[in-house]
Amino acid sequence: MDAASRGVEGVAAAAPRTVDLRRLGFDEIVFVKRKPYSSDHYYTDINNGVSADRFAPENGIYVLDLRTGNERPVVTAAQMPGGTGFIGKISLSFDARRVVFDFREHPKAGFRIWEVSLDGSGLRQISFPPEDEAEKAARWRPGWHTDDVHPCYLPDGGIVFSSTRCEHTILCGGSAHLVAPNLYRMNADGSQVQPLTRSPVSEFCPVVLDDGRVMYHRWEYVDRGARVAKTIWAINPDGTQAVQLFGLAEDTTTIYMYPQPIPGRPDQFVCVGTCHYPQGGCLGTILRVDIGTGMQQRGPDPDQPDYRQGDPGYPVAFLTPEVFVQRRAEAGWHFRTPEGTFVHDRDGQRGHLFTHPFPVDDQLVLVSYKTDPAAHYKNVPNAYAIALIDGRGLRQVVHADPSFSCWHPTPVRPRATPPVPVVAREPKFQAENLAVCVVNNVYQGMEGVKPGEVKWLRINEALPRYWSTSRRWQPSLSSSSWKAALWPRVQWGVVPVEPDGSAHFVVPANRAIFFQTLDADFREVQRERTYINYAPGEVRACSGCHGQGHRAAELTATSLALTRAPSRPQPQPCDLAENGGDGRAGQVIHYPTDIQPILDRRCVECHGAEKPAADLRLTGEVTEFYNTSYEQLATKQLAGPVISEFRSFTQGDQGNYNGAYLPPKRLGCHASPLAALLTDAQHPKNAKHDHTKMLTSMELMILFRWIDTNYQFYGSYFGRQHPRWLQPDPKSPEYDPAVDFRRKATFDEATHWLAPPWHR
Repeated sequence: MDAASRGVEGVAAAAPRTVDLRRLGFDEIVFVKRKPYSSDHYYTDINNGVSADRFAPENGIYVLDLRTGNERPVVTAAQMPGGTGFIGKISLSFDARRVVFDFREHPKAGFRIWEVSLDGSGLRQISFPPEDEAEKAARWRPGWHTDDVHPCYLPDGGIVFSSTRCEHTILCGGSAHLVAPNLYRMNADGSQVQPLTRSPVSEFCPVVLDDGRVMYHRWEYVDRGARVAKTIWAINPDGTQAVQLFGLAEDTTTIYMYPQPIPGRPDQFVCVGTCHYPQGGCLGTILRVDIGTGMQQRGPDPDQPDYRQGDPGYPVAFLTPEVFVQRRAEAGWHFRTPEGTFVHDRDGQRGHLFTHPFPVDDQLVLVSYKTDPAAHYKNVPNAYAIALIDGRGLRQVVHADPSFSCWHPTPVRPRATPPVPVVAREPKFQAENLAVCVVNNVYQGMEGVKPGEVKWLRINEALPRYWSTSRRWQPSLSSSSWKAALWPRVQWGVVPVEPDGSAHFVVPANRAIFFQTLDADFREVQRERTYINYAPGEVRACSGCHGQGHRAAELTATSLALTRAPSRPQPQPCDLAENGGDGRAGQVIHYPTDIQPILDRRCVECHGAEKPAADLRLTGEVTEFYNTSYEQLATKQLAGPVISEFRSFTQGDQGNYNGAYLPPKRLGCHASPLAALLTDAQHPKNAKHDHTKMLTSMELMILFRWIDTNYQFYGSYFGRQHPRWLQPDPKSPEYDPAVDFRRKATFDEATHWLAPPWHR
């Protein structure tokens, strides 16, 4: 067992040693020289990461000659427009002759992508503001801009990058002042800019794997704490076959950022393990992740004092174990003291910090390294040097600058151009903006669920939050506020599951789609707590509902679902016109217009304002945050467990966990005391008053559908609700959920919610 596996003690015992830099197999390193980012959270480099004091003419891209120790500039900000600026991340071309990089000219400008040859020639701007830049900015605030960052060359000659052109904003918080970029691609000349993903939350640092796929970091949360799922994904350069590689089953606040594949080890990568905040450009410890061990149903024991040791099945090794991010503390780092204990520090002044790992081979890794432990994590301009580490005690400084820090060290060596993955698409469904999904057996991975119990799959969409939803009135509340369920979902309909557990159906493309398996009463059995962006016309197959996104599908021609055409999403019985519904498969769930009328008809007689039975008041008065009945059900958790983020309106921030894999029936109706009361005649509380006959079967179905949304209140990010806004103001039209809500609600908020004046 090597020192990285043994933990800190092994590293402490390792003797200092050095490596002959002339024997690394390359002669030069290309890197970025600049001050640290000034960001406050790991995802805010774009927003507040480049304060005015970070701009300097000397910022630039440099090449270090390992034979002589000399450096030469490739391009500096002095040569760029304005004569100053800030360079973020670089990526080397496969032939090792050119680099692409993101550059911001001044604090009010957006990051744009540029290219230059390593000899300094051929400097050119590749990405430009979109044609509707002014219109996009107006939906946020005057003077704003889009940003293009983290470029990387693609095998087909194009460039993949992260961009805020999607106009998505972070889900938490009321002001919408933090952007959430998605992945885009463009041609080498900057033409044909196209989105590859439609993620509700941030995606960063794409890098091309040897098989041609793009590996990248994604922040996500579907009915889990908002700070636990900082995952690694892969996708084809055309936007097909998105699949998670690591982190989805983690119940830890560790963020897996800046992943880089290890040469010759296709199932392993290195990355920086960093904290949610504070930040200065994603700083922390260097991790080696082995996804070849298979996805974990769980992470290490959260109660274990030092989770870096004692769990041989855990696929993460710490290459710099003297600093780590505690599993249940999102703020700051933990540094090893000379006494062998660890101290928590939010200023990063108690130890070394690392970032931007780049594997030289399967042993050595180049990193950016804070050489002085006492240096502040972001306020010392020259704090970070280039170093070489190996996880066995090697800490060899390769290059340092007296005035600026050194970042993104990259060996200058050619690399074989990876193949271009080609995925056939179904022209018929591509034209309809649909994708095809095949499930071989939904029961595979669902322990305790009997064959035949699952009858349906519900197709859901996690809606992104757009810039135009910014909360601009105080006091007010909407689904764009921290206090609300963090995002509303759309239910696109249900599709049948065959007796053998197979399913064959279409889903909307270019949306963040996730599934729920349902029983005969349309109650959730299991929930997919992530989402997939399906490309138009692609065909996706999976083996079951198992919480492990890269299990190989075991499809057989005998699957019953494959003997017929794919199903189209259909409405639940409660949505059929003959049952009082609107006849549509797609539904936007909105508590005041979907659930409160049922409570008014059936429940408030006993659970009214005066001496409510069981101290449960189900009336619909508007409160500061939601309404009375909703807050009663949520605070008492009668509609099932509440993920920690969603109870903050009464109990404060609860810690943002619950990220690990959950067995079936742990969320939704099967975990709901309210659902049990309304369906179980033997329930103790039904002895005096039988609640099982209070609601009609259609009302129960509507209520169950809401319970399975994890306490969704609003059906849209737009609008506001507060007692002071109840009376219409002709100068400021108000959000009125009682007026034909579903006609106003839409499955594409970016298109249909920009016109009303209260959103401008």
